[in-house]
Amino acid sequence: MKPSILNEILETYERYIQLQEEHYFENVLFSYQWWILVFIPIVLWVTWALLVDKTRMNSILLAGLLATLLAVVLDDIGLSLGLWQYPYRIVPFTSRLNPIDIGIIPVFYMLVYQYFQSWKVYTIIITLLSLFAVFMAEPLFGRLGMYLALQWEYWYSGPIYILIGIFVKWLVDKVKKNPSIHGER
Repeated sequence: MKPSILNEILETYERYIQLQEEHYFENVLFSYQWWILVFIPIVLWVTWALLVDKTRMNSILLAGLLATLLAVVLDDIGLSLGLWQYPYRIVPFTSRLNPIDIGIIPVFYMLVYQYFQSWKVYTIIITLLSLFAVFMAEPLFGRLGMYLALQWEYWYSGPIYILIGIFVKWLVDKVKKNPSIHGER
C-alpha cells in the first residue's frame, strides 16, 4: 500500500470525525429527534421489565441478546457500505442508531418470543411486525430526518427482520432443549 494513500485516508477520516462532532453539537444534541431517541429505549425497556415472564428470563434475554447482536452487526455492515446513514444519534461517537439496535429490536423480539411460542403464530407476528417496520416505522424515521436510506429501499429490511426472528427462535429453542447449556425447563 502506498503511504500517501493511507495518509490521505487518515486525514479524510479525521476531517469526517470533526464534521460529525460539529454536526452533533450544533444540530443534534437536544433536538426533538434526539429526545425521541432518548425516550424510545427508556419506555420500551421499562415496558419490557413490567411484562417479562421472569420464569423464562434466561431464554427471553438470550433472544434479545441475539437480536441485538445481529442488528448491530448488520447495521454496521450497512453503514460501512454506505447503504444508509443516521444524522441523529444519542451520542456523537457512534454511527449506529443505538436506540433501535439495543432498544426497539431486542424488546420487540423478546416480547414476541415470550408471547408466541408456536412457530406458526410466531412467524406470522414477526412478519406483521416486519411489515409495520418497513412500511410505517422506517419511513417515519426517514421523514423525521433520523434515517437516510442512501442505497437502500425500506422494504429491503423486511426479509432481514423476518430472518432475524426465525434465527433467534430457532437458536433459543435449540439451547432450551439442551439442559446442560441452559438452566430453564
